Amino acid sequence: MTIGVTILCAFAVQQISVVPFPATVGEPVLVKVSRGDAPVAGLALVVEPPAGEVVECGITRVDGTLAFVPSVAGKHVFVATIDGVRQLAPLSVQAGRVRWPFAIASVPLGLALLWRWGRRRGLGASQPSTRST
Repeated sequence: MTIGVTILCAFAVQQISVVPFPATVGEPVLVKVSRGDAPVAGLALVVEPPAGEVVECGITRVDGTLAFVPSVAGKHVFVATIDGVRQLAPLSVQAGRVRWPFAIASVPLGLALLWRWGRRRGLGASQPSTRST
């Protein structure tokens, strides 16, 4: 009996999918719920954030999707009951990255390298005149 259940679980189609994985705090996540190939509309979804409390996300649309924006980093679990079976979909949420210091440092560096390359090639230096006396 246990081998049959294991094989069934291994080949069963996941009915809840979450993209992107891993997600970033503040960026939208799309949760899609389906029964086979058909989307499930009007299904209530809840999420269990890292703190442990249960938060209601909303109800899936006609196409079986629901948009969610995580506000904290950590492991989240989406929970739905489909045909009397509790379905779980894990989601890892990473903290947002600050990218503007990299931009502040790389733009002047790129301009300095471009200026240096131009001087080496003779594009920025004046050419000496050749006069014959």
